[in-house]
Amino acid sequence: MKEVFFINTVYDRQITLKNKKITYHLQFKNVKYINVRISVGKGLCVSAPFGTDIAVVEAYLRQLQDKIAARLNTPQEVPPAGSTSNRQNSKIKSPSKQNRHINLNGQQIEYELEFKKIKRINLSIKLNRGIHISAPVGTKISVIESFMKQNADFITKTIEKHKQISRQLPKPKQFINGEYFYFLGEKKIIQVQKGSKNSVVINDDKMIIITVDPSSFEQKQTAVDKFLKQKCDDYVTALCRELYPRFRSKNIPYPKEIRFRKMISCWGNCRPKLGVLTFSTYLIQLPPQCIEAVVCHEFTHFLHANHSKEFYIQLTEFMPEYKTYDSIMRDLQNEIIIKE
Repeated sequence: MKEVFFINTVYDRQITLKNKKITYHLQFKNVKYINVRISVGKGLCVSAPFGTDIAVVEAYLRQLQDKIAARLNTPQEVPPAGSTSNRQNSKIKSPSKQNRHINLNGQQIEYELEFKKIKRINLSIKLNRGIHISAPVGTKISVIESFMKQNADFITKTIEKHKQISRQLPKPKQFINGEYFYFLGEKKIIQVQKGSKNSVVINDDKMIIITVDPSSFEQKQTAVDKFLKQKCDDYVTALCRELYPRFRSKNIPYPKEIRFRKMISCWGNCRPKLGVLTFSTYLIQLPPQCIEAVVCHEFTHFLHANHSKEFYIQLTEFMPEYKTYDSIMRDLQNEIIIKE
């Protein structure tokens, strides 16, 4: 028989956490999220939005079981009689996400569930990042999984398609001897050396990564990221100055600021109202003509903020060979920007 709960009533329930049965006090209230609190004299108290499924509440508690067990096992002073202080209450922030499993078309599939302040259930499936479901706060798990079962064919086919794509894509760099790395469109063979400080040097057909600890992936990654940002800043900033006369005739002002950061979703972006151009540090791995094409693309956005027909007409005027270099960039992007 399904349990029936009435609002504004406190229920005493039991749950097994860390192999120990724990009694907790549950109350449904006009709140947005599940709140977990350990109170002197009351123990574990949980408040949840009206209509929240018990399975959701207890899934949250299991994710927090290490913190809960630690707090419950820590002796706490009892506040003086008549004290209204809440200093002895220990509030634990509930996780906004949880990982769950569901059987779809005979496959056991993992998905990430997130409760948000939204109106409907949303599904997204991203390459190498899996399935993400966002649902309105308080939605029952049964409703969410019914939605997923209705879309089972789409989900399983997309997963299989992503597996096929992943098998064809290059693996993330480990920065070990013999791997290759693009720099200005040329493949450089990686060599790792031990040194007194972390740095990267380009020498003919080699990319030499020098680190204090050559076995540390983090040190090598940090050294490469710093190198790419510095080289991209130097090269692209100089290129913007060199190409600017093309755009001055269209009354395009020189950017107030040119920024560089690690971006995996685009080569660059333009914020016309702020006069700011931002470029991905991965850009320095492209051939010089492709970098020029990206710079022209972003400068054109000062005239046309969207990708309209007029935008591409103007871009082709600035750089007639744009389509050729855009095609090269598309061929290289999966080798350069590896989305882990």
